[in-house]
Amino acid sequence: MTDPHHPTDRHGSGRHVVFVTWKAGNAPAFEAAKRLGHHVTLVRSLLMEQAQNIDFDASPYARFVDRVHVLKDATDPDALLACVRAVHRERPVDGFVATVDALVVPVARIAEQLGVPFTDADAAAAAKQKDRCRRTLAEAGVDRTRHAVVGGVAEAAAFAADTGYPVVVKPARGSGSEGAHVIADERHLADVLGRAGQGVYAAGILVEEYLTGRFLSAEIGLARGRFLRLAVSERSTWRRHEALETGTTIPAGITADEHDRVMEFAEAVVGALGLRLGIFHVEIMLGADGTPRLIEVNPRLMGSCLPNLFRLAGGGDIFELLVRIHLDEPVEHGPSGFTHYATVRWFGAADTVPKPDRVPDLDWAAAEHGDSLHALTVRFPDGDTLTPCRGNLGNFGEVQVVHADRATSIRIAEDVVRGMADRLGFEVTG
Repeated sequence: MTDPHHPTDRHGSGRHVVFVTWKAGNAPAFEAAKRLGHHVTLVRSLLMEQAQNIDFDASPYARFVDRVHVLKDATDPDALLACVRAVHRERPVDGFVATVDALVVPVARIAEQLGVPFTDADAAAAAKQKDRCRRTLAEAGVDRTRHAVVGGVAEAAAFAADTGYPVVVKPARGSGSEGAHVIADERHLADVLGRAGQGVYAAGILVEEYLTGRFLSAEIGLARGRFLRLAVSERSTWRRHEALETGTTIPAGITADEHDRVMEFAEAVVGALGLRLGIFHVEIMLGADGTPRLIEVNPRLMGSCLPNLFRLAGGGDIFELLVRIHLDEPVEHGPSGFTHYATVRWFGAADTVPKPDRVPDLDWAAAEHGDSLHALTVRFPDGDTLTPCRGNLGNFGEVQVVHADRATSIRIAEDVVRGMADRLGFEVTG
């Protein structure tokens, strides 16, 4: 449905950019498009906003958007196509932006039908189907991480017997660390897969060799056949469940040589897949021998608050760059001029606990850490119980810190998470 309360500009200047997302945090992207003089249309997805406890209407997005269409479920390809065709008839679309995993491929298919530049649909689908991605990269000689799609415990155990434990089990297609596990032994394997059912493993169960080293991500743009090296970030995981990501620091504390090796590898990954156009988030394990190995590639901009961290660290406005790339404009981007280290830590309940009656006072963190604390938010989901957080959707808290010293930025963020756990009275995952 079209939002009847939202202003309509049928005759605005500039080009027409259509965002398809359920992330309220993309408001800076809408603002960037508007600042560049474009007409902005937003297609929302009500079911996913509700499922992720997102109050889109409370966000400041409205003043940057000319027209809003609210679909019940934007992942329904027929509903999305009908909506976009109507939008395109009213005002031809010049560029699409989709920043959510589940929407990149549907939007890419529609863009191809309309002849609008976007990320290659087949390449994006290959990136999201993790076993297909692995095969493509192996055939190109880019990465040969051992893997297999298995039907159950027996096949997974046979794979592990060949590679040795630990191994990694994850959905063949998925995101947000949901359903991912580092498996220590056959008993652990039987326990995890015995409880798997379909759910997140509906597209298949992928088992991979366990990679060791430094967990990093490369943020890399591709515009008109030219790569743009934006940032290498370092990632943290939870000690009790290694597959759960708990935060990021931008930029990573690595050497210039390591940075170049990671970026060269990310370029090879994106090139082998044929992703064509966009900004991509490539997760990498940098081994002790200096060899980069792929964890996964996401055919979209880095998620959550990371674009804001990029800006806070001094990297500039990545959303403006994103809009310009998706409008197929010529862009130039030299080395990112980072001046600070921006760190985020996410946290949720480590175990099942009763939901607190209220959010604890948060002012103590700013009193202790001053201007280095950029943001601290806690928002409990509906219901009486907090369930164990084992994927990104289980987080209820986030802290962002900016400091000129890398170690201090990380320490403050971790101190705040520990302080929140003390005030909540139970263990959290950060």
